[in-house]
Amino acid sequence: MRQEMLDVSDAEAGQVIYWGRPLDWMNQTLTPSPDTMYFMTFFDTKTGPVVIDIPPAEGGSLNGNIVTAWQMPLEDVGLLGVDKGAGVKLAILPPGYDGTIAEGITAIQSDTFGGFALIRSSLASHDPADVAKSVAYGKRVKVYPLAQAANPPETVFVDAQNILFDSTIRYDATFFEHLDRVVQEEPWIDRDGAM
Repeated sequence: MRQEMLDVSDAEAGQVIYWGRPLDWMNQTLTPSPDTMYFMTFFDTKTGPVVIDIPPAEGGSLNGNIVTAWQMPLEDVGLLGVDKGAGVKLAILPPGYDGTIAEGITAIQSDTFGGFALIRSSLASHDPADVAKSVAYGKRVKVYPLAQAANPPETVFVDAQNILFDSTIRYDATFFEHLDRVVQEEPWIDRDGAM
């Protein structure tokens, strides 16, 4: 999914790619639903921790999963997550991080530098007003470096609704190119020896 985002959209790591209307055939992911609004951010902690700031369920609600580069769960957020809809600021820490975390931010230790959050903003109906409300609520999510937590920059949102987004696994030579990229970017994890 990260590679497709980089290849076909203007979004970069640390920004949020989203779909401004319910999903249709142009979103070729493994398990899409046309009854929720999707927001995704791919983070890279090589230069330091990254904060994902989830808004409280006021005027909307969401459910999200934050995972490592190997899709191992770090935390769930939103109504069914750690915050139970109250909102939360989570700092994703890179491997070996030993710095401090500001008060009001919850640290989550990752064993990889990269990962992503898949966030679903609840959708009451496909009525244009409900879609707009769901998108507006999803855009209250913030992503920024922990080093800028005192004065976070604006989060960049890139709408992919008119882009053919095919993140299905390619069973050709590019599979190995993409796997190699991940292996070169990420640290060795003890379990990798068995794999």
